[in-house]
Amino acid sequence: MATAEAPLPEASLPSAQPSADKSPTDGSSIGGRPSDKPSDRGALRSLTVNSLGIMATTVVNAGLGYGYWTLAARIMPSAEVGLGSAATSALVIISLVVHLGAGVGLIARLPQRGTAEQWRLTVVATLAATTGGTLLVAAVAELPLGLLVAPLGPLTRDPWFALWFVLGAAGWTGSGVLDYLFIAERRAGLMLVRNAATAVAKLGGLAVVAVAAPRTGAMGLLLTWSLSGLLGTGAGLVLCHRRVRPLGRVPLRAAGAELVLLARPALGHHAISVAGLVPTYLLPVAVTARLGAGANAAFFITWMIGSAIFMISPAVSSALLAEGSHLRHSAEGGGQRGGLRRIALRSLGVTVASITVPAGVLCAIGHPVLGIFGAGYRQGYGLLVVLVLSAFPDAVSNVAVATLRVRGRLNRAAALNAVIAAIAVAGTWFSTPPLGILGAGVSWLGAQLVGALAVLVFHRRLLPPKDRND
Repeated sequence: MATAEAPLPEASLPSAQPSADKSPTDGSSIGGRPSDKPSDRGALRSLTVNSLGIMATTVVNAGLGYGYWTLAARIMPSAEVGLGSAATSALVIISLVVHLGAGVGLIARLPQRGTAEQWRLTVVATLAATTGGTLLVAAVAELPLGLLVAPLGPLTRDPWFALWFVLGAAGWTGSGVLDYLFIAERRAGLMLVRNAATAVAKLGGLAVVAVAAPRTGAMGLLLTWSLSGLLGTGAGLVLCHRRVRPLGRVPLRAAGAELVLLARPALGHHAISVAGLVPTYLLPVAVTARLGAGANAAFFITWMIGSAIFMISPAVSSALLAEGSHLRHSAEGGGQRGGLRRIALRSLGVTVASITVPAGVLCAIGHPVLGIFGAGYRQGYGLLVVLVLSAFPDAVSNVAVATLRVRGRLNRAAALNAVIAAIAVAGTWFSTPPLGILGAGVSWLGAQLVGALAVLVFHRRLLPPKDRND
């Protein structure tokens, strides 16, 4: 889906990565012919390196996360694992609800901050507002969560459980916003370092719990999860201060004025992101409602295997969002728009090339891999093939959404994501009774094809215009 969410902002600072900072981006070349100018090559290299950093982060988080929950399942009763996973999922959702739009909104704002003081004001104000907001929302949400969701009752009965829930949500918000900042600065390698440190600390903390206090149960899970989030925020702040730009105190009144300017675009980016994430959460619900929990088990496992290929397009699109924001604000005149179109088309080429080999591998080994989970899961092979195919049109809409974000066309991006989401969810609801879990895949593929077709048909509205020399 056109999310551009890996898990993502400007590059006005010198960095170790190649950039287009000092090169013209107006599409001109000797003799008036478009060419692979140094600025284009630098932007493409920067985009590729940033994309690889984002993908590597996803792989590290997935691998160490799998190890974390495997260890939890081996040392704790299933009821405790269920409570711990429910609590950590709830705090992550609260964190996302608060910071998702603001994090992406940094992309549009940071390139405009010409001085170190302006840059620091935007970053510190965003971090303070999102972490403070998360503390408030998490604290307010504890009572209804504890009362309405029976397994989360400890939120209303155990003050330590409630405290670590709130702190954990704030820690994951701080970590998430800093990840957006690193991608904005085309420094996804720093995001990889931060996430690796967080994941290792979380897994190591659980190992300590397993040896020293194995009976802590869900509280041990929540504690390790929350502490790792706080550690991730601290590590991210240190990396930002030492490797990107120094942080520090900012004037309170100026920070308030800055937040007012950030509020409206943050809401637009949030709407885009929510529309992009909706199918991920609603498709399993729809499959369960129409076919039952057993069928959803096969769907969910197949989706998780197929999701390996879905990380590529959002990663490249997130890097495109950062690169495009830099191009938009660093170049002069109409030339910046042509530069955005070129880098968008090249990022689409990078995405398709990156998808092709993994797609073939997944199709080749998908059947035996599904069989590892049990003979009944092999029924998902047809679904897996369809999901793999959907990654190609998904790349088209992802690129379009990223460039619409750069250009400030947030309503169009949200509408495109909303149409894709509506088709995927509604199609799943109506197609699964006759087609089984394959119907969910067909609906997902159909939604992505509609999104890609919309981009092609309405390219004048959904893609950047050509530069005069393109």
